[in-house]
Amino acid sequence: NFAVASVLCPPALRPAVVAIYRFARTADDLADEGPALRDEREAALRDYRAELRAVFNGQAPGSRWAGIFEALGRAVRGFDLTG
Repeated sequence: NFAVASVLCPPALRPAVVAIYRFARTADDLADEGPALRDEREAALRDYRAELRAVFNGQAPGSRWAGIFEALGRAVRGFDLTG
């Protein structure tokens, strides 16, 4: 599980692993958790994808998911990840 795997990661990798996990967990929640209708879920996922593209283009994230995308942006820059 994630908690065990993250503890086994070298300490220098943990922030990036957590950021990527939070990104993926939130995407999954947008897709299938809560009372949102299909159109609302699809719109949220489109917005989420736009934020992801912004991060990979070096742009600041919007406020809706700022915490997730700021941390993900640090991981992207710190490990030279590509989208």
